[in-house]
Amino acid sequence: MSNQLDITFNSNSDNEPEKLKAKLSFLDPELIGKEATFNIEHHVNVNDSRPVDKSDTLFTHSFTASSTPELVTIPSHVMKERPYTYNGAKIDVECFAILKVNDKWIRSDASTQRRLPDTNLKKPKIGGSASNLIEPKDVFSFTKNLMAIPARNKIATFGLMVIGLILIVINMILGIHDQMSSEHATILYSHYDSDGDSSTPLGKALVGCGAIGVAIWLSIKQQLRKYMTFKFRPIKGEINARKEFAVNELIKGISRTDLLNVRLRIVACNMEKGKYVRGSGSNRRTVSFSNPKRGVMLYSKKVKRIPRNEPVENHFKGSISFEPMFKALYPPNSVSSSHGLFVYWEVQLIHNEFVDQELIGDTSILCNDDFFNA
Repeated sequence: MSNQLDITFNSNSDNEPEKLKAKLSFLDPELIGKEATFNIEHHVNVNDSRPVDKSDTLFTHSFTASSTPELVTIPSHVMKERPYTYNGAKIDVECFAILKVNDKWIRSDASTQRRLPDTNLKKPKIGGSASNLIEPKDVFSFTKNLMAIPARNKIATFGLMVIGLILIVINMILGIHDQMSSEHATILYSHYDSDGDSSTPLGKALVGCGAIGVAIWLSIKQQLRKYMTFKFRPIKGEINARKEFAVNELIKGISRTDLLNVRLRIVACNMEKGKYVRGSGSNRRTVSFSNPKRGVMLYSKKVKRIPRNEPVENHFKGSISFEPMFKALYPPNSVSSSHGLFVYWEVQLIHNEFVDQELIGDTSILCNDDFFNA
């Protein structure tokens, strides 16, 4: 706390988070009569040596400082999400109240800040790797998978392979040419980065080939998934901690080939998202990351055989409760779509001969209050 300014909050109940008030006091007489600003700011700080942090101003109140404390009601739109402090592996999330007085004519601005009162969240310890749960190793036979997809997808797969090979060869030829040429004779890759430091054209070409290879491979896997259809059914109403769903009412699908020893799983986790900087000069880039944490298995069932052209959902007639997800995971706490803590859930159909299927669940239909109350 500054010895010039003070922020205090009234006692607040977790059951009535929208009724929070802040009392703003000015302890230095020289600040009286000056312009003051009170902000509520939501911050996501990335835990990295070269972070790209992000913040959002949720509320601003401008007024004139006086000897009588200013009483400010925090708007309901700020408190309805019940912001809380989160300290994770890749990100930290905090919500601050900041009081600032414009005192530039005499000295530097006076300011103080204080965290908003935290909601009391007690979550159990979660073991195991969330990454392995959300992204299981995809084991499959390329030949069997290729034979199971429609002809148009076979053609598209071979076309992607040819295009990828051509692009990689051309890219490497350009890299070798530029490596052996003087700077003024280069075609694509300079001998220098944007800072003027020496750079290797061949190294840049190798990085480019890697990026091309990854993009082509992901596109090929999309084609290989066409051995079957697999979709969500419309989900009626919200998903909360009290409601149970029949598994066969959540999904639907039909395979073009027999599926042997196939497993259906429904999993969930918290997802830490943010950005950091890598490289330098012309290779400087901003990298987005998504880091799964606190993985939870909600449903898992293995079936020995699903005949082709038979509805997949007919073989999974159990029910699922999302209550374990609400009990284990932290509520969403973000400042943008790229920064913050999110809830993530998906349906996985895992098979050792074909590319795994996955459906990403809609989080907009989750009851956020149940993450606090379950």
